[in-house]
Amino acid sequence: MNARTRIDSRRGRREQREIERDARRARLRVLLARADRGVLTPEESALLRGDVEDEITECDTHRRSAGGQQAAAMRLHKRIEAAEQCLIETEAERDRYAAEAEALRPHAVEKGC
Repeated sequence: MNARTRIDSRRGRREQREIERDARRARLRVLLARADRGVLTPEESALLRGDVEDEITECDTHRRSAGGQQAAAMRLHKRIEAAEQCLIETEAERDRYAAEAEALRPHAVEKGC
């Protein structure tokens, strides 16, 4: 498998995002340490701002995705509950018909059916 195939796959894209995120966070730690000492250059300040904005954007994207996944899970949960209720009703109807059929059995035996 070549590098392009790995990057094009879902797993490859995830791994690439993780690598980029780890590098960005490492830069943030260095830049924040320099900011604490008051020795940031204008270029480093711009880099710090860009990295923080990228982190915020990524967090917002993942938060929206998680919200969508939770909504989808709730919809599926409701469908499962409805299916289970349908099964309960169907089984009750089956049992009722079975009881009715059993009650009719003596009559069928008398008639020779």
